[in-house]
Amino acid sequence: MEIVPLNEQVDMATNKRLLNRYRFIEYETIRILAGWLPAVARMELKLAMGRLLWEDAQHVQHLYLRLREVQTPAFRPPDDPALEHLMAETLHAPGEMDLLAGIYRVIKPALVKAYTWHREQTFANPDAPTLYAFKHILLDEEDQLRWADEALADHPVGEWERYIGDLLAATGGVTGLDSRIPTPQPPAGRRVFQAPKTAARDERFSIQSDRRVGSLPSQTPAERRLGEFESYSQEMLAAETCALVLYESPKMPWEFVYDTARHCYDETRHCLLGIEWLERHGYDYTKLPQNTRIYAWRSQYDPPTQYCLLTRGNEAHVFPFRHESLALYEKGGDRLSAQFVSYDMADERQHVAYGTKWLPQLLKSHGNDQPVDEFIEETVNLWYEEYRSGKLPLHAHLRSN
Repeated sequence: MEIVPLNEQVDMATNKRLLNRYRFIEYETIRILAGWLPAVARMELKLAMGRLLWEDAQHVQHLYLRLREVQTPAFRPPDDPALEHLMAETLHAPGEMDLLAGIYRVIKPALVKAYTWHREQTFANPDAPTLYAFKHILLDEEDQLRWADEALADHPVGEWERYIGDLLAATGGVTGLDSRIPTPQPPAGRRVFQAPKTAARDERFSIQSDRRVGSLPSQTPAERRLGEFESYSQEMLAAETCALVLYESPKMPWEFVYDTARHCYDETRHCLLGIEWLERHGYDYTKLPQNTRIYAWRSQYDPPTQYCLLTRGNEAHVFPFRHESLALYEKGGDRLSAQFVSYDMADERQHVAYGTKWLPQLLKSHGNDQPVDEFIEETVNLWYEEYRSGKLPLHAHLRSN
């Protein structure tokens, strides 16, 4: 019988290797964006990064679902030190614009090119689930590149971006199939990244100097409403905590990263919700002092404590106030405020569930063998004592660790 010649270049073994490389790049990008999110000063970039890392989590999920069908375990190291070096170095950018330029003007365009090529070279019918994944991933990736064109329009190509390009070339490109160049030396501007214990804000914002938490008691429903949506506009602080917990918990399973990426994205949307409400009512959100001490206070603790303070402290205790607000807005015919609060509460219920789901494994991952119920009780008491009271103490012995 005649042997039919093949035009497809991606066989089963190549397919698995490439899917795992793509998965590695997307996953590491999530962690890089999460680590940098509190350190980025420009609010518009922070808001975008919450969405970007969540979209990349969807990409990893698509690839994970396919990889677990074709190999065990689904996630494997890429078996390419050059690729691992590329993503490790991407973290150490000199600044936020250099970081984003390296990712969105070098790595992501190459990833889009690889997905597009792979789509044309695999066996279409047997590998249809991969094609389905690529179709949906590419919608996001191409939109991300359009976002980057605008966001980075005024940022010139510099030595860091060229360095990332050379590192990519040293890996043989995203696929590893291109010819490789020697590994380049890092530029002088390379800055070793450290997870930030303070949250950056750009020059438009002032920083609240006292330790007051939340709004002062409102005298009228209108004052209460304004105070509530001013608070929403500060929920970047919660997104920054989620991002820090994700970054500082590298041993946690993929499902935790997936949930926490969503949690982080939700909090950036809640921040944007407050910004949108204020803008619709004629207020400039940049004129509101930012209470970044809340992030600094949480960040001094270990990741399980940070996450418990957020999910079982702030989020679990917000529902009585939100229900009162919702009833007030519905009674007054304020559909915009009622809708915003309704969606927020749906998200917050999920966030409390994330805390319940992941705190046991977070404790284990960070070497804490304390009984979970006892840990939650102690941490909620800490929340009452240090957050709810408005003290927000910064403990020198914790900050120095």
